[in-house]
Amino acid sequence: MCRIIFTLLSLFFLDSALAVDYKGGDRSSVDSRWFNLNLYHGIDQRGGPFKFTDTYLELEFGGRSGIVDYYGYVDFLDILNNSSSDRHEGPNSFAKVDLRFSLDGMFKTDLAIGPVKEWYIATEFMNSDNERNIGSPNNALRVFWLGIGTDTKIPWLGLVGLNFQTRYFIENYGADNEEEFDGLVLHINWFKPLKFWGDYFLAFQGYADYEFMSSLNDDSNIYSDDSFQTYLGFWFHTKKYAVGYGAKFYKNMTQFKNGESFFPGGDKFDTTGMASYFNLSYKL
Repeated sequence: MCRIIFTLLSLFFLDSALAVDYKGGDRSSVDSRWFNLNLYHGIDQRGGPFKFTDTYLELEFGGRSGIVDYYGYVDFLDILNNSSSDRHEGPNSFAKVDLRFSLDGMFKTDLAIGPVKEWYIATEFMNSDNERNIGSPNNALRVFWLGIGTDTKIPWLGLVGLNFQTRYFIENYGADNEEEFDGLVLHINWFKPLKFWGDYFLAFQGYADYEFMSSLNDDSNIYSDDSFQTYLGFWFHTKKYAVGYGAKFYKNMTQFKNGESFFPGGDKFDTTGMASYFNLSYKL
């Protein structure tokens, strides 16, 4: 059902974009696109109940096409086929796509109010096939987000993306909230150049996600009703390359309660703490 809703929304709003009149009637005047190939080494990452260390390759992309503001990435884990990786010889792909559809563009009206410069219908789809081997036949995570988004100007940070959404779980490793809406999400992302040296510059970039009001913990004490993560990165950019470091902070990542376990005497969840990410990027 969620796949059908997602497809219909996409087709409807993409079709609406054809009628939007931009500067001088030229839709292409607002179009842009970019692609990055990122190599990450992440130490003490949290992507489930236990922390892990891995080197992975990421194809990252984004841009604007008419009224559609888009961003996404595909991660290929254990890209070095290293036996010391915690993701070695396991399911190793993760993908996320964000599509935001401009309400200003659809209505051909400037809807800016104060610091809010543009409004969107904000969607997101995430897919992960990383097995957790917890006895469930469902070994995938597929989630669809739907809500309102904005481009908002914040002092010092500049123009940031803000989304407020609800979540629909298509699959969630067999958890009780599969095939239903569960919880809300507040998301912010930013890209702040700090200092320029000609074509080179240093940027502060990152995001934060707060998920809350979930019903997962109603039936089991291994889950939390909220989860938080934020990535704080400092990247040095040239025209074709970037190198950076980012610290990522987690609290009850993926809603597993830190310190709990699947069964008495089992391994304790490690879902709260800090990870370090080192990256090298090539701009395609």
